Amino acid sequence: MLLKLRLISYMKQLMLIFKVQLAEYKQKLLLNIGFIVSLAIATSTLLSILILNHASKQQYKEANILLESPVAHYIVPKQGNTVTKKDFAKLRKLGFYELQPILSFKKRLKNNKLVSFKAIDLLALSISKPDLYNPNAILLSAEYAQKLKLELPSKLRLVNNHTFAVKQIKSNLWHNVALLDIAHAWSIFPEYTGFSYLIVSEMTQDRLYSLSKLLPEHLILQQSFDIKERSGFADALHLNLTALSILGFIVSAFIAFQGANQAWHKRSELMSQLRLLGVGLFEIKLALMFEALFLIVLSSVLGLILSILMVSFLLPLLGFTLSQLYQLQSSGHFQWDWQYFLWSLIISSFAVFLALLNQFKLIKSKEISLYAKQSKVNLTQSRFIKNLLLFVVLTSLVFFTMPEFNWHFIMLKYGVLLIITTALLPLFLYLIFSVLNTFISRYQINFILQDLKNQISIRFLPLATFYIALTTSIAAALMVSSFESAFTKYLDQHLNEDLYIRFKVGEKEKIENWLNQHSNVDEFLLYYDAKAKVGKNTVAVNTINSKRQFSSIVFKSKLSQSLNQVLDKSCFINEQLALKRNILLGDMIPISQNTSTSVTFSCTVTGIYFDYGNPSFEVTIARKLAITHLKRLKEIGFGVYFKSFDDDVMTDLIAQLNIDESQLYQPSQIKKMALIVFKKTFLLTQAIAVVLLSIACFGLFLSANNLELARKSDLFILISLGYSKSALFIHMLIQWLLLACGCILLSWPIATILADVLVSKVLPSSFGWSMPLLLETSSFISSSIIGLICLIPALTIVLSKINVKGRL
Repeated sequence: MLLKLRLISYMKQLMLIFKVQLAEYKQKLLLNIGFIVSLAIATSTLLSILILNHASKQQYKEANILLESPVAHYIVPKQGNTVTKKDFAKLRKLGFYELQPILSFKKRLKNNKLVSFKAIDLLALSISKPDLYNPNAILLSAEYAQKLKLELPSKLRLVNNHTFAVKQIKSNLWHNVALLDIAHAWSIFPEYTGFSYLIVSEMTQDRLYSLSKLLPEHLILQQSFDIKERSGFADALHLNLTALSILGFIVSAFIAFQGANQAWHKRSELMSQLRLLGVGLFEIKLALMFEALFLIVLSSVLGLILSILMVSFLLPLLGFTLSQLYQLQSSGHFQWDWQYFLWSLIISSFAVFLALLNQFKLIKSKEISLYAKQSKVNLTQSRFIKNLLLFVVLTSLVFFTMPEFNWHFIMLKYGVLLIITTALLPLFLYLIFSVLNTFISRYQINFILQDLKNQISIRFLPLATFYIALTTSIAAALMVSSFESAFTKYLDQHLNEDLYIRFKVGEKEKIENWLNQHSNVDEFLLYYDAKAKVGKNTVAVNTINSKRQFSSIVFKSKLSQSLNQVLDKSCFINEQLALKRNILLGDMIPISQNTSTSVTFSCTVTGIYFDYGNPSFEVTIARKLAITHLKRLKEIGFGVYFKSFDDDVMTDLIAQLNIDESQLYQPSQIKKMALIVFKKTFLLTQAIAVVLLSIACFGLFLSANNLELARKSDLFILISLGYSKSALFIHMLIQWLLLACGCILLSWPIATILADVLVSKVLPSSFGWSMPLLLETSSFISSSIIGLICLIPALTIVLSKINVKGRL
């Protein structure tokens, strides 16, 4: 019976607490909605990037599996020959079932567009996937049809008015060719009777050796292009996105913490009064735990919805980045995974715990009479400053003792520096406004500044979030602008030929004769390619033999030497190799090849050059030195400088030499496409930086109303002194804008330090290359203006609606 009465008493107390909580939510509906939204934003900021990383990694793996083709080698015909049906049949009879025939050709459409055809054996695919592969039609992807300016479904009309049936194919494998069955190709294009080449899947070295020996004389075995190096870039991109997401979560958690303090300002007082009335601490804690659970579930759901919306927008952008930088055809579409909801619960639980930590501490306090009268005791200005100085001293010790093992530690270390400067922000603002107060004699301005200095401590949290977001945004903008400037200069200098001609086996002599005889050719250079070893590292070897080649190298550092001295026994290395092996200017490096007849030779490093985006190592040596010491030196193409160059030169070259258009590359076009890709790629980083700024300004939006009402007695004194509502609004707005300008003033030098760390330490540690920092005024001003543009409307709306008289 006693247990039953005690249980009824517990339930009554719980119901009383729940009624108080519900009444508080109703009375301050907008404030509590703001608190819940701030929790949801804190959850969604981190969750969205985690989902983005997870989803894009899954798509990257799938695309990379498709990219890493089972094709290990190619069998191609020598110049003037073809792979015949008899050749293929003979090799199959010899037991080489790893061979598959391919017919590749181009045709001009009626609209003058050039379409690339690829014919393969579609029999097996048409049986296993009949809805996708049709052996009796030409298969086109929607994007390739759009590129050819065709509307699907339609017929393919060639320049000779022949028309063919077309079917759309939904596959990322065939995004840039028209696919058809090889037997169907022979029937509709009777001029083709054999194959362009044969593809060879993986086979043992012994079988590969046997194949090379049994090939007909007019066929050559070639190794396929190795593309396994790309994964490092994608991993670094994902790690950088994770760093941004954690920073965004910190900013959002600041806002949630501030929102909790405001939303629970009256709640702490009410709960303390309930304790004085005899309500047990256990019941209060239990009710608060139920409320926390409600907040966790609600913020998880809202955060998850916001995250899915953000990811649905950002994932196609990231998919574009992967496709452009790594030639990966990812789907770019969001796919749900149930673990995302678990992540959401964990993140929102952490956010709620951070936000309500101070409130649980207040409720648990033994001095409940103090909190029953005033739920929030403001620290005095002097005590607040002492606490900050102690925090700065302790975190400074952490900063100066923290090692820089890898880029994670570097980011963490300078994240601590950002926190230190955030703690110094109130001291910096106090110092600035004290100095201004000394030099300004006008009473009204002095009064605003003096009042402002007294309010710095209570406005610290929202200002800290604004400062962190602004500093991060400026640092990101500086990094992007530095990279754009350095990358543009690199492309201008590096891609300085008018035309690059890649030749196939047997084509070198006729192309070289044409270049020697053509009066419009100013100069042409023969490019070589080879692989060698520097220690245990495999390096690509480039050759240099002219002033133009020398001038195309973008040096990070070099010794002053003439070209003749360089061509003697000197060499240049890319920054990636210098960082990997800690090689300095003047060092001797050994170069060797894995052949029985090769010998190791040494050269002096007289230059280290930038090689943006290249994940491999390179050495550049004189052509004479390479020919003398390297046995596996391949001639790959010509770089040509014309006296006057236009599209007619390319047309004449193709017509006279009968070479494929795909063998010609215009560096100017490559440069233009590279810059377009660059701008679209870094749009993701810039978008996240703007989101961080917007979140910080949302925090100010939530904070401004209650921070001003917290000092309503001071505002009432101003009204009694004759301040009108508009004058009071201007007074408060000027103070907030002065504080924001103070944040901007401190953020500029700190953002410069962080940007310098990003380009000189983080990039070399994560990507393997660096770039010079460019301090552009536009980067500082644009980020600051974006911050103020977001800030001014937020403050104006809130401050203009403050009703001091109605709340006193």
